[in-house]
Order: sequence, then structure tokens, then C-alpha cells
Amino acid sequence: MQLKLEFVIYNHSLERFEIDENEYLFELDNEQMQTYKLFKDSDLHLYNWLKESDFFLNWIKEEVYPESIGKKIAIRSVNDVDYTRFYFFKVTSGDIHYEYFKKLFDIYHELEWQDREEIGANILEQLMVKRQELIIELKENVVEEANLQEK
Repeated sequence: MQLKLEFVIYNHSLERFEIDENEYLFELDNEQMQTYKLFKDSDLHLYNWLKESDFFLNWIKEEVYPESIGKKIAIRSVNDVDYTRFYFFKVTSGDIHYEYFKKLFDIYHELEWQDREEIGANILEQLMVKRQELIIELKENVVEEANLQEK
């Protein structure tokens, strides 16, 4: 089974994400495919599984961004699971994004006394932390760890 992936690149000096316009294909083996099927309906579990998997990090370093030690990226999408809203949410974003983040961050919204801008500001505050958790920093030791486990 193949995964279709897209990435964003984190620009630390500007503190923002930039879209990598390329699509990448990643081939899963049978065991990885079973794990993917378990996590595909829970977007953050899927994200964390990929982010923490040596096989995935090694593939990024070798195939997607070779010679990019220290580069910071994040997953923009995996097949039909889209993470774009995490990187580009604005107070003016659509209702579907508001509802997603209100549920994710357990934000209670009382229409009579809170307006959209107040909720948006609250979401942006929560996203500052969450975005940092989603960043994948390409480190040199990922390949070394994988090689040690094989011995």
C-alpha cells in the first residue's frame, strides 16, 4: 500500500510554515499497513505514529529531503487526512475549522457571550503549542539508531 504525503517546511526565523508543493509516495509493508489502518481514522494518532517511526524519518531523510540535517518540517497531508488547518488557521477561517479545534482543545463556546474572534484567539493560543509538537526536525542520529537495532 502506498501513502501519498505532502509536507510543510518550518521557517524558524519567520516563525511560519511554507508549503512544499510536491507530493511524495511512501510504500508501507504489511505490518505498517495494519498499523496505518488502525490509526487512519484518528488524525493525531496517525501523525504521531509516523513522526515517531524510524522507518518514516529515515525515508524522509533519504528520499524526500536528503542532505537536510537540521531542517524542520511537518506533515501537511497523508492520503485523505489533512493537517493544513494546523499551520494556516486564521481568525477568519471557516466554521468547520473552528468546530474541529473547539473539539480538539475542549473549548466551550457560549454564543451569547463569546464571539468568533475571541474563540479564534483562544484557538490560536492553543495552536502555538500544538504546532511545535507537530514539527519534525531531521536529525542525523535517526539512521544510526535504525542501524543499531538491526544488529
